[in-house]
Amino acid sequence: MSTIIQRSTCRERAAFGLIDDIGGIVTVLLAIFGIAGLYAPILAAIATILFGVALLAQGRTLFAHYTQASVEVIAKTPVSDPAAYAPIAVILLSAAGAALGVLALLDVNSAVLTPIASIIFGAALVLSSVSAWRLNAISRASAKGQASLRDMLEYQMAFDSLGVQTFAGLAAIIFGILGASGATYDLTFNLMALLILGSALILKGGSLNAILLSFMRAV
Repeated sequence: MSTIIQRSTCRERAAFGLIDDIGGIVTVLLAIFGIAGLYAPILAAIATILFGVALLAQGRTLFAHYTQASVEVIAKTPVSDPAAYAPIAVILLSAAGAALGVLALLDVNSAVLTPIASIIFGAALVLSSVSAWRLNAISRASAKGQASLRDMLEYQMAFDSLGVQTFAGLAAIIFGILGASGATYDLTFNLMALLILGSALILKGGSLNAILLSFMRAV
């Protein structure tokens, strides 16, 4: 009975990743329209809010499943594992970034707040990648040497995509700093950061779902 409940929960959390995909796609589209010069300041603020909400949902999903995974392999995963706090940091940073987006939409120093939000989101994406990598390691440990070739391919694909997302988070931080510095084309730099973040969120949603499904089969 517990196994059926766990698998049902994993399926629900994997389906919940559609919110991340939709948020990432909309963020990318808004960033592209903004770069094209269509109401760029407003679209940047809206994209910041949407991305913050989507990343918040992903952080919540990651935290819930990380907690369950740690319980499943408690003997191999110490409670004091620093990576366990990464999903909490992602949730807090995502909420802070979304709040800055709301202030920017209300025209409260939007030229500074949206780039700062991009910097925050970049840091949150790096932390989220670290936490997802740890979840990937836990799912491999729970397989107990019985992983199939399909599982191993999923693990490798997830690992590769998480590496790309880490670099995407760092790139977003750099573009966010350039946007907040008041340099020429600062708004374009911020929109580029949002474009990178949205693309990374779409990629990360797929890799996280692969990790969740692999863990579902492991339990």
